[in-house]
Amino acid sequence: MRKYLLFKDLGPNDLPTLKQLTTNEICKVWAGTSKYIRKQLVEKKAVDIGIGTFALVLVHAKVGEDKVLPVERPVFQLCRFMKKFYKLQCAKTKIPKETPFCQLDFQQIGADIHFRPEIVEQCIHETLLFFAGAIQDKREVEFSFRSVGILAVRRSVVSMTFFDNCLLELDTTGNMHTALLGVSFSFLQGSSS
Repeated sequence: MRKYLLFKDLGPNDLPTLKQLTTNEICKVWAGTSKYIRKQLVEKKAVDIGIGTFALVLVHAKVGEDKVLPVERPVFQLCRFMKKFYKLQCAKTKIPKETPFCQLDFQQIGADIHFRPEIVEQCIHETLLFFAGAIQDKREVEFSFRSVGILAVRRSVVSMTFFDNCLLELDTTGNMHTALLGVSFSFLQGSSS
């Protein structure tokens, strides 16, 4: 696991792969990565990307004044070391222990986008280093995961907004559509046992 806790500023020599790739190539790597993450979520697997983990959890959506529906929704759990090191705030998320975990599969992502796995791995690593550098500098950052959602850091608060089509695809209860259309809407974490 690569560390994204920066004790010094990033220099130009810290990101050699990003300097060699075009913006389109970097976007292609992250589009492939996002596709991989979404595929794993569909299979109900959590995906550790180094700075945090994407997973699917069962929650209860409050719809209207008195109706509560169980829904499966994706979450992003920031790495606790990053949270502490950079003094970040984020929603508390608990990924169930029984959830199978996986790492990013650079081989598969590379095959899907016709890039060498080493280039995919380095591009992802350096982009996450750049992301950590922006957090270290207290900059506001938005990181888009195509077809998944947007990870944002503003005033040291981390939030992950998932796209509606992603929410609808990942919910196998069939209740997400009703929850998204509900007048009053909030998620209460918990299981429906």
